[in-house]
Amino acid sequence: MTDITKGNLRRSVLLLALPVVARMFLQMLVGIVDLAMVGRVGPAAISAVGMSNQVFILSAAILNAFTVGTTALVARMVGARQADQAKVYARQSLVVTFSVGLVIGIVLFVGAEPIMRFMMIAADDPDPDIIRYGTSYLRIVAAAEPLTFVMVNCYAILQGAGNMKAPLYIMGVANIFNVVFDYLLIFGIGIFPEMGVAGAALATSGSKNIAAVLGIVYLFSRYSPIRLSLKESFLPQKERILEIMNIGLPSAGEQLVRSSSTFISSMLVASMGPIAIAANQIIAKSMSMSFMPGIGFGHAATTLIGQNLGAKQPERAEQSGYTACKIASIFMLVVGLGFYFFSHEIAGIYTSDVAVRAAAGENLKIMAISQPFLAYVMVLAGALRGAGDTKFVMLVTLIGTWVSRVVVAWFLSIFLGLGLRGVWIAMVVDNLIRATMMVARYRAGKWKTIKVRSIAEPA
Repeated sequence: MTDITKGNLRRSVLLLALPVVARMFLQMLVGIVDLAMVGRVGPAAISAVGMSNQVFILSAAILNAFTVGTTALVARMVGARQADQAKVYARQSLVVTFSVGLVIGIVLFVGAEPIMRFMMIAADDPDPDIIRYGTSYLRIVAAAEPLTFVMVNCYAILQGAGNMKAPLYIMGVANIFNVVFDYLLIFGIGIFPEMGVAGAALATSGSKNIAAVLGIVYLFSRYSPIRLSLKESFLPQKERILEIMNIGLPSAGEQLVRSSSTFISSMLVASMGPIAIAANQIIAKSMSMSFMPGIGFGHAATTLIGQNLGAKQPERAEQSGYTACKIASIFMLVVGLGFYFFSHEIAGIYTSDVAVRAAAGENLKIMAISQPFLAYVMVLAGALRGAGDTKFVMLVTLIGTWVSRVVVAWFLSIFLGLGLRGVWIAMVVDNLIRATMMVARYRAGKWKTIKVRSIAEPA
């Protein structure tokens, strides 16, 4: 495995980022195919799947309490040449994430229908089909939450160790399964029953379970950068778990703040009628494709910052963040231009409904404008997480998302009557606010002095 604490920095950034971008591309592509197939069932099906996924995004906030801390600590230990310490954090995080995923899965399964009804509370006349489809989707995907949490945590461990290729290959296999069984189960091909939205949920759950199993097998194999063994203790260690959560909890808060603001935003959109709901889901799914470079280079920055700080090279750590930002902003500018000039064609991939396509295409142009700002938000957030400066990232997210995505969105969309357009203008404001704050924090450099207790303490 390449030592990313030495050598050409741009090469190290690309080496780490491109496999993540490719993995996210596969994941988002499958999401697009998934939504496009579901879209053939009808606008209510699109709305139900999109709104249900907002719930799982909220559950991911809890997962972040462990995965972000795991990545940062594993990266520090690897950079400091303390492989045994890295394994301790990996084992502890796997045990805890499975347990927490089990609890959340049960809660979502039992509360699926009340959750969907709550999400539609702002609608004057809630569409019963959206509630019915959404309840079915929520329950089926909730059953996969324990292994979904494990899957994401496996990626976090490998990311901290600097291995970005294994998650790409695992995701590739899982996504092939997802697409094939989407087609077979949604439309009822051959011997398979026609299950519609429930079929999409089964394909999604199955693919996540496969990815989790493959991730676990890889971590225990001789190919793993930090090979785990059943001979080592998997009993919970309070101190280690608290260390992971000390870094991860602010990130969980950040994700919860962002997800809850998006959740409230979805409820605002729900009051605008079925066309706006369906268009909003199409915009969100389409724009998630543009996030791929930001996510990839953000992950690269997390690993580079963590390992270089662990190796006591703060200046190289700082330069890695700037290098990742520059490359990511170029990528996202190009992607943004594509979304701006081909917005209606992209919307047409998901639906043949003229009104939904027009609403989605118009607002895709608005969101495309903010892509370079979003690049800086995502990459510098990743860099600060790698340093353990997760509390500031949470603060930025709180200010940006709740001021813009909720307050500004309400003011523009409801008070001024701009409708869906007001919601997405508010998103652009959010990206601008957060980018400004992230740049200021990173340039101040205080994150270089954050200490990780375990480096100095024995296991």
